[in-house]
Amino acid sequence: MSNRHISNPEEDGWEKSDFPVVCDDCLGPNPYVRMQKENYGAECAISGRPFTVFRWRPGHDARYKKTVVCKEIALAKNVCQVCLLDLEFGIPVQARDAALGAISDMAVPKSAVNVEYVTKQIEEKLEEDATADVTGMLGGVAGNAEDDSVGGKAAIVKDAMEQLTRMARKKPYYQKNKAPICTFWLKDACTRADCPFRPCNGDTHMPELSANAKFRKQNIKDRYYGTNDPVAEAMLERDREKKPSWQAPEDQTIKTFYISGVDGENVQEGDLRAAFCTYGALKKVHVMKEKKCAFVTFAEREEAEEAAKQKCGALGFEINGVKMKCMWGKSKSESKKKKQAGGEEGKEKKKENLTDVEKLEQMPLPTGGAKKKYASMDANAMGAAAK
Repeated sequence: MSNRHISNPEEDGWEKSDFPVVCDDCLGPNPYVRMQKENYGAECAISGRPFTVFRWRPGHDARYKKTVVCKEIALAKNVCQVCLLDLEFGIPVQARDAALGAISDMAVPKSAVNVEYVTKQIEEKLEEDATADVTGMLGGVAGNAEDDSVGGKAAIVKDAMEQLTRMARKKPYYQKNKAPICTFWLKDACTRADCPFRPCNGDTHMPELSANAKFRKQNIKDRYYGTNDPVAEAMLERDREKKPSWQAPEDQTIKTFYISGVDGENVQEGDLRAAFCTYGALKKVHVMKEKKCAFVTFAEREEAEEAAKQKCGALGFEINGVKMKCMWGKSKSESKKKKQAGGEEGKEKKKENLTDVEKLEQMPLPTGGAKKKYASMDANAMGAAAK
């Protein structure tokens, strides 16, 4: 203990930071978050170095979140210090590296000595330049955008980036911040009146119970290094089953593309014609400024299929600085069927959302039976009948 007090933590390589490296999901929807900070509060789960621990609650009904790896380790893989998911795409490291080809020239250090050595190098590099790119120093994909080598972003093929875009989370997922499931409730033994855990707190949404058991048992080091991650394997398998977005529909009469994200002020009909006419003759181009979309129709099906390979990707395309997405149009018969099915589903949903009083009001009145049981029930009778 005396050696620990005498030694200098900074010289020993202990980490001290002012703010964590976390993703939007773990930070929560509230822009004003109060965090608890404890210098050298725990050891990094990967390097074993003491680091600054941050603890906060991302919502009034959420569980407390805590950083589990140090800042240098998180920046080396470009992952969140809490969930260890990629900061840019929000997917596991194994899925990201598989899409990018697991590109890295250096071996992945796994022993405590090698991890400590590389972590020290990362720390020195960040001290010289706080904005330095250290991704790839602990294996995985390097992040130098100007590098044309195998590990640089310039060498990432278009198909890999499209796969990442397909797997990437489109909006924050705050469901993972919910309170844990009550273990006493699982045993049917929870007697607390103010239990803060699900479902005792009123939140009955518990998808973990129906999920595969292997998803709930993940090794933190395997998740960080991108090996034996069941969530990543399931995500990659699901992506392989999806057909490419540019794949043509079976209906040969479809020659139209639907363009979304069209800015009527910066993108005109002539701009779309110039972008698509290089693939073949165009039959019609129609821009709907109010709905920010457009329809492009080709004269021949083969030319439309060729245009789809270049334009109908997950990354989309750009005209005059405006990013747009292209997808195959739908046949009229298919659109009619969907409208009819949607109308029937809408009616059923409206029936389900009715209150008990509204349901009673819509119940049909009983028919048949005796029309007049008593003389007083006759509306035409004017008093008692004379005998």
